[in-house]
Amino acid sequence: MLSSFADFRRFLPTDKSVKGIVIGGFTGGIEICITFPTEYVKTQLQLDERSAHPIYKGPIDCVRKTVQTNGFFGLYRGLSILIYGSIPKSALRFGTFETLKGYAVDSNGNLTPMWRLFCGFGAGLSEAIFAVTPMETIKVKFIHDQQLAKPKFKGFFGGLKTILQTEGFRGLYQGVTATMAKQGSNQAIRFFVMETLKDW
Repeated sequence: MLSSFADFRRFLPTDKSVKGIVIGGFTGGIEICITFPTEYVKTQLQLDERSAHPIYKGPIDCVRKTVQTNGFFGLYRGLSILIYGSIPKSALRFGTFETLKGYAVDSNGNLTPMWRLFCGFGAGLSEAIFAVTPMETIKVKFIHDQQLAKPKFKGFFGGLKTILQTEGFRGLYQGVTATMAKQGSNQAIRFFVMETLKDW
């Protein structure tokens, strides 16, 4: 009985996993609040390039026209979309890494270089599938929708409902394979470097 309970406990999140989820989510929220204006401008310029009549001459012009039209907080239109995405993304990233690390460490609590890459890659796949791909899709569609004379999306959940009704579940997962490859390799390198620097 005790041994079966011990086996069961191995599959429960460890304190480090929970800590990784909480801290990861918190830092993700702070990060997106600081960096959102650059994300907004980047998305606007990408959408503008596809337009038949581009209106921006570059990033600075985009910032200037946005502030003139909608005020400073115009640069934060759609922030809620990324808040909803960034917090779970970071939580999944660090939580998955700590969980995988818990299974992979040796008796001294160390990860081999190969396992550092593997755990980081797993963290990247997790965030790509469950957070990055659907949230990037919603973000781009939402920001584009806000430029229309009559926007269809009424907030995050309204936008999510509209996408699911019109495009189905697949509408949230456009480009998932490329995103998995990108996030997996990015996080493999990131966590490999982070864990290696801890040894110095």
